[in-house]
Amino acid sequence: MTKEIKSIILIDDDLAINYFHKRLFLKLELATSVLSYFNGSDALKGLIELDSTLTKNDLVFVFLDINMPGIDGWFFLEEFNKIQSTLNGDFKIFVLSSSVNSDDIEKAKDNINITNYFAKPLMIEGILALKDSYT
Repeated sequence: MTKEIKSIILIDDDLAINYFHKRLFLKLELATSVLSYFNGSDALKGLIELDSTLTKNDLVFVFLDINMPGIDGWFFLEEFNKIQSTLNGDFKIFVLSSSVNSDDIEKAKDNINITNYFAKPLMIEGILALKDSYT
């Protein structure tokens, strides 16, 4: 069965990056909604609220910055791991970071909830390849 990307969640404290990616996703008509959050705490609340409207066949792409003040991406992942088994939707988490720190990259590779690691900003070709991989 083919899955539809129901929603995209952007989690980044950089307003300009969120705006750029949101416009790009909407222009490419990748999902029916694109939600932006500027910290991990608000994103978790929004994810849980969104999940209440989803089914198992609904795919959600989450693009997560790992280095944010306050509740960072690593904490978000810890909390996501605690609730993952209760979620309705099929969430694919992609780290989207400006970090080229090898420790961050290795930590992301070791995390079972991270699907892939991308450098900011995403480019159209990469986005279309992601869509083709999952839909």
